[in-house]
This record gives sequence, structure tokens and C-alpha cells, in this order.
Amino acid sequence: MAQRRRPIRDILVVLAVVSAFEVRAQQPSDAEASPASEPQGEVLDDRLRKLEAMNRAIVERLDRSERERLRSEDRYRSLESRYEDLLKRLDAKPDAAADALPDPLPPRPAFREPGRQPDDDRPRGLAEHARGGAFADRLLIGAFGEGFGLKTEDDEYQLRFRVLDQTDFKVFSPGNQIPASSGIYIPRVRIYFEGQLTRLFQYEVSIQRSVEGVWDLLDGNVDVNIDPRFKVKFGRTLVPYSYDWYDHLEQYFITPERSLFPLNFGLSRSAGLMAHGRLFEDRLQYAVGGFDGHLVGVADNNSTRDAVSYLNAKPFAQSERWPWLKNLNMGVSGYLGQQVRPQKPLPMRTSLQSSENDEAAQQATSLFLAFNEDVYLLGGHSALAAHVAWYVGGLSFEAEWQGGRDHYARAGSFQPVSVPVSGNHITASYFVTGEKVTDRSRVDPLRPFDPLRNGWGPGAFEPFARYSELRLGETVFKAGLADPNVWTNSIGMTDIGLNWYPTSFIKIYFDWQHAMYGTPVMLNKDLRSNVNDLFWIRGQLYY
Repeated sequence: MAQRRRPIRDILVVLAVVSAFEVRAQQPSDAEASPASEPQGEVLDDRLRKLEAMNRAIVERLDRSERERLRSEDRYRSLESRYEDLLKRLDAKPDAAADALPDPLPPRPAFREPGRQPDDDRPRGLAEHARGGAFADRLLIGAFGEGFGLKTEDDEYQLRFRVLDQTDFKVFSPGNQIPASSGIYIPRVRIYFEGQLTRLFQYEVSIQRSVEGVWDLLDGNVDVNIDPRFKVKFGRTLVPYSYDWYDHLEQYFITPERSLFPLNFGLSRSAGLMAHGRLFEDRLQYAVGGFDGHLVGVADNNSTRDAVSYLNAKPFAQSERWPWLKNLNMGVSGYLGQQVRPQKPLPMRTSLQSSENDEAAQQATSLFLAFNEDVYLLGGHSALAAHVAWYVGGLSFEAEWQGGRDHYARAGSFQPVSVPVSGNHITASYFVTGEKVTDRSRVDPLRPFDPLRNGWGPGAFEPFARYSELRLGETVFKAGLADPNVWTNSIGMTDIGLNWYPTSFIKIYFDWQHAMYGTPVMLNKDLRSNVNDLFWIRGQLYY
């Protein structure tokens, strides 16, 4: 580099000298000069002096630049030498090289157990350090996004805290139904704790207060993340049956609640052991496991286990030829089990997901079928489902077809009676404010409505519509399991409404639900009807 710069400097010096001689040569000799040319000679002398001064400045600038370059090269060689020396020391003795590096942070105060002496520096109760098997305090980093979280710098240990709060404003029509009653209800308040203890072990613990007003365990499981293609989960978790249940949580629903079949015959959450994962570059998702098989309440009073399986394919997930089909989902799911201890069945509902049947649960929804007091679940139960879901641009489309069979018995005989059941739903929505979807997950409005932060946009608007139906076999009446003069064994239902997302964490549902019964249903002692309506507003906070 220095050899290239020196010829340039020499050439400039030579050019300056040559220019000076040329100017001199252009001046007339004293003998030939006339009195009129004297002023012109003075001008040329002045120009020559300015040119020589400019040349001297250029040479000085070049010299200064050369000296700075040489100093930079010396610093670079010094740093390179130190770097190579550190590499050699690290290869020879890693711990010694690490000790030689300066500590970028001041020492942090250690957490001490109660009663522990200050001079006892042996770490206790802390995660084992990956290197060397020793315990050590770790720096925690806080983050807020979809929940509040704490994690270590290497992401090995994480804790996320999330909250879901839903409040319903329901107006039933006719308004004199019994037991359904217009009013304000709290279908779900949930607190989630989830994270990981190293990348191998992920965990989830959550509690819920449902419409009954009782706090109880919702989820409690550990997921062993052996490989994205094969994971093992054990504990209480979502059962992998029905796309409506397993693909996305309640906070991401298009409509306020699930369609009729999964609302009344879904397996919800159970304790069990499950293998799951994603194969073929996320083109195929699978889950298979065994679960406790309880159908009512939280506690399991059954001594057998249900076998459950789920498959979801995205055949065009990696397609570049048909990008609009990347988020097309198709799949099947099913379960097979046995109820060996008699259990009271829940009534059939239109707008409430609950594993209990207390007074609050009865008032928060219309009923279209309730079993007689002497009827129990007993015997085999099974179901199959097939689903299609497609998300493209602002469009969400979901459809599922279900069929199953349950067994019931009456007190005294306990001879199981088989009752077939079938159902389906078609649901669609579209973001008219321009938001794009690839699945049902958090929505970030393009122009959020948050006036206190100078956000005066409209938020995100998502109109939706759904048709859902459910039918139980005539055996439910012929076997004396329910009263055909009071209830119906078939129902069709529409939901038409609008979802408003002011921000990423707030969602407001506006829904008109219209139920159409196959035979008149008793709404109170003096009123039977083939239809009834629900005008429903749900406010939701989730972060």
C-alpha cells in the first residue's frame, strides 16, 4: 500500500515543478519585453506563487495521510497478534483463556437461601451450568410481547406469564326462557405459566376460573422436545381430537365458541401421554396418545384409557408454484374409549363450553336436550372427524365433519344403549381492514385504535359467518333417555357477526346466534318454540 502511494506523491511533485517551468517559459525575456507587457508578467508571477503554495499543501496532506495509514497498520497488526495469541491459549486451555478475558459486567449479588452465611459461596438450588457441571447464578432478561417473560441470555431457561380474561354480555330471545337468563357472565379467566428448563424440557401450568366461579387446574404438562419431528408430552393437556379443539385456543376463535359437535362432544383436556411432531418440512403434523377418558368434570373416575390420534397435512406448505395454497390444511382425527363407571351426562348446549352443570352454567346458555335423571354414560364411546381449513390473504375458512357413537344406560338395568351422533360446521371470516392471516393466532392491527398513544386508527375488523348442525339418533328418545315432548335431537345454528381488534391484545366479538330446532323445544313451562336467538357481545383481553 505504501509503495503505491509514494509514486503518486512523486508524480504530483513533478507535475507541480513542470507547471512552474511552463509558466516561466511563457514569460517574455527582459530584452524583448515592452513597457506594456510588464503588468502581464506580474499577473503570471502571482499565479505561479499560488500554484506553488497549493502544491506544497497537497504534498503536506499526502505526508500526513501516509503517517496516519502507517499508524493504523501498526494498530491492526498489534490487535491481530493479540487475537491469534488468545486463540492459541483458548485451544490449549479453555478455562484459562476465559479467565483472561475482562468481565463485561460488574459482579452481581448472589441470591442466598434463608439462614445461609454470607461467606458460604457454594451455590444451592440453582440450575446446573452446562459447562463443567457447576451451579451458577444467571442474568435474567425481561421481554413483553404475547405475554411477559423472563429468560437467561442463552435462552436455555424461560418463564412466560400470560393472562386471558373474557366477559360475556348475553341477551336471549325470547327473554323468558328457563333456565337461560340474559345477563353478564365470565366464561373464562386464565393464568398461564409456561416456558422451558433447557431446550429439551418445555412446560405449561395454567389455572382457570370458568362460569361456575371456581378456580381449578386447566393444564399441567411437560413436553420433552427431543426433535421437532418427535416430542413426548405427559400431564394434563389438550386432547388431539377435532381441529376445532386441537389447532388453536379459545382466544383465537373466529366465533365466540366452538361449533355444536365439539362444544358438546369434544374431549377437551385430559391427563395422558402423547407423542407428537411435524414431518416432511412441516407438511404433516401428527399426534397420538392415551388419555384418562373422563367426559364430565376435572377429576377422572374412569379406570380405562382413551386412544386418540390426529393428523393434519399441509401439502403445499413449501410450494412456490401455488403460494396461495401454502396454508391449506386437511386432516382427520379420532378417539376410541370405554366408560366403565356410570357418569351423569351433561345437557346439550348452544353457547357454553363447561365441564360442569351447576346453576350458573345452566343460566348462561340455551338447552336443546337434557337427559332424564336416571340416565348415565356407560360403555364404549368413539368418534371420527375430517377437517379442511384454509388461510390466505385476509380470509379464514374452516370446515369439519364429525361422527360418533356413545353408550348410555338407565339406573336399575345398566344395559348400555348405543346412540349415534353426527355434526358439521362451515365457518368463514375476512379482514376488511387489510390484515393478512396464515393461521388463527394473534392479530396485529395495521392501524390500531389506542388514543392515549396517539393511535387513532380503526383497529382491525373481521366479519364472520358460521353454520353448524348436530343430530343424535332416534334411540335417544326410543330408549327413554330423554323426553321428546320437551327436547329435540337435531339442531341447526347460524352465527353472524363481527370481530373488532382495537389493539393486538383486545378483541370484541359481536354475534347474532340463531338456533333452529328439528322439533319444538320447551323454553319455559308455557312456551315451546322451533327457534330462539342470542345477541352476544364478548370482551376479551389476552396477552
